[in-house]
Amino acid sequence: MPVNTLKQLLKQLDLEKRSLQNELDDYEMRLEQEAKAYHKVNDERRTYLMEISQTSVTVEAAKKQAGQAHGRREKQKGGISNVPANQRILDPKKGPIKKTAAVKHLPKLNY
Repeated sequence: MPVNTLKQLLKQLDLEKRSLQNELDDYEMRLEQEAKAYHKVNDERRTYLMEISQTSVTVEAAKKQAGQAHGRREKQKGGISNVPANQRILDPKKGPIKKTAAVKHLPKLNY
């Protein structure tokens, strides 16, 4: 091969090498940026998951306390349990609801 052809080939290979080196540098920088973004988002995700679990524990505890308090109130009230307290007296002149008015199931009729 002539010397000129070899010089041109060397020049072309050198340009290709620089281009590939620049492309590699770009990929390295992009990879670093995406890794930083991933770790930041992952930390935020963990923070949100901790907040959600703490909130759900608090909500469950509140529901449990409310259920226990409701059960105590029902036991303290006594009387008819399937009629809400605000509907116990329909007509103040007639007085409180009779037990038969609070029956959910009526007896079967025999024809």
